[in-house]
Amino acid sequence: MEMNRRSFLKTSAAVAYTAVGSAGILFPDEAYALGDHQFWQRDRVIESRRADNKETGRIKIFDRNQGYLKSGYQQACWALRDLKDGNAMARMDVQLFNLMYAIQEWACMAGKSNPLITINSGYRTRRHNSKVEGAALNSLHIYGKAADIVVRGIEPWQVAEMAKHFNGGGVGMYNSFTHIDTGRLREWKGR
Repeated sequence: MEMNRRSFLKTSAAVAYTAVGSAGILFPDEAYALGDHQFWQRDRVIESRRADNKETGRIKIFDRNQGYLKSGYQQACWALRDLKDGNAMARMDVQLFNLMYAIQEWACMAGKSNPLITINSGYRTRRHNSKVEGAALNSLHIYGKAADIVVRGIEPWQVAEMAKHFNGGGVGMYNSFTHIDTGRLREWKGR
């Protein structure tokens, strides 16, 4: 199911160039007002890298002519597998991939060159999750609905602000990464 653009683009009337701090990151409604009306109709590609094994990928999850791609979805699930527990995979929530695409695309529209997403953690088995310090017992990582990411050239607090603006789910801001998920709307600050 494709994300509803209205839930992401709160208004198309704003033309102001509001930025998040000094980063110069445009909000999605501002990008829309500046003429990028095809944000969700374009091919959706995620440029990613795993922090643990340095594996990189260019994953096309959506084709503007064909819709969601099964092969791209499978690649994305593999990219977010649990490397710490035998490469265990799960059926990830496609909305998480849409959120990752949106954050990366937004950074590109704001002039950030190569905003590669580094994946610190995606899917976690219950066994692995139980060993992660501070992880919630019922973490959305175990349901394939969460990722801990770093976006090249963008501070974690800025990534958190972008994710919150999309209203895709929970956002946790930490010193060295940002947690995003597709659960209920909530936010927190960790260490």
